[in-house]
Amino acid sequence: MSPAELESLARELDGQRRAVESALATLVARVEEVGAHRRDGHRGVRAWGMAACNWSLPEAARFVKAGHLLARFPSASGMGVAQLHALAAVTANPRVEPHLDEAEELLVGQAAVLDFEDYSVLLRAWEAAADPDGAHLNHERAHREREATISSVGAKAFVNAHGGAVAGAQLKEVLDAFAHAEFLADWEAGVAVHGEAMCVALMARTERQRRFDAMCAVFAAAAGSGVLAGFEPTVNLWCDHATFEHALVTALGGTPEPLDPSVPHRCETSTGVQLDPLDVLIAATLGHVRRVVLNSAGVVIDVGRKQRLFTGALREILLALERQCFWSGCHHPPRQVDHVLPWARGGLTDAANAGPACGHHNRWRTRGYTTVRDEHGHWHHYRPDGTEIGWRRSQVTRVLSPAA
Repeated sequence: MSPAELESLARELDGQRRAVESALATLVARVEEVGAHRRDGHRGVRAWGMAACNWSLPEAARFVKAGHLLARFPSASGMGVAQLHALAAVTANPRVEPHLDEAEELLVGQAAVLDFEDYSVLLRAWEAAADPDGAHLNHERAHREREATISSVGAKAFVNAHGGAVAGAQLKEVLDAFAHAEFLADWEAGVAVHGEAMCVALMARTERQRRFDAMCAVFAAAAGSGVLAGFEPTVNLWCDHATFEHALVTALGGTPEPLDPSVPHRCETSTGVQLDPLDVLIAATLGHVRRVVLNSAGVVIDVGRKQRLFTGALREILLALERQCFWSGCHHPPRQVDHVLPWARGGLTDAANAGPACGHHNRWRTRGYTTVRDEHGHWHHYRPDGTEIGWRRSQVTRVLSPAA
């Protein structure tokens, strides 16, 4: 194909993509408008989209905003996908709402005229001018929307925080002071080894490494300050026996056979962050080890005696193993553990019959819904009429029923 033909094909496919994106956003808006998501107990239309199509939470949120935009500006249905979501993010700002109607021609029309980067500049400038609170409220907004998170991607942990400029200046002063203390510690250790030949190039850590260690020192100092009334940080690490034994033999100087990659192995935090087995081995020597037996599907086989309620170590382990509510599309962390097969119908209070759920969906299951867990450890939820909720029903190779 010639360059012109390739561009023509790309534009044709992009046109189809635009149509599908607008259609999905319109559907989401309609589902939200009539409250159809509530029929299956979903907290909101975002959870409905996550359950129906296996969308991520940010993706579902973008469709909700785009649906609101198309409901207000039907003329935006032909916009490029990136332009559609960029404009939807702007119109979602409640402070610009009084100016939206008069700006439709500008905001929608320029999407087809400007390059995307120029269009983004236009949107930011218009939003700043349309904000009735004025630009002087930016600092207050930064303070109001302050947040801090620690997340993991692969082998790295990322600390992300943003807030007001004054608070940021204070944090920087504290971090700089701790980083300087780390610098002095490295320098003194280096002088003890190299004497007068000591220089920055001979320091044990780089500046970046010292600043990260300084941040860890700040957290450790805060945890031991007494402000948290005897708080002691607890991190649950999960490691299967074969992986732990392999790491132990390696650490002792042995050369064990490589682990079989076709056999599932687990070496992670309770939130699913993958860990180096040697790090887990070190943590085990400093902390406490608790033995938990799982089957091949990752389900706890048994912890504790027969009882009516899930309490104590059994409840703690089950909640640590499950990172979110077992209900389709719900991303809330589990707060309760209840019987999959109800106690009144002979369900045992053991790990194999435990369903970790948020409070909302634990109560929702009493409305005639049935839950089963397949041989792979995946949850399946059935409506009172026997139909299954969510996207997973099209992925299984055998028919599951509430009686399974």
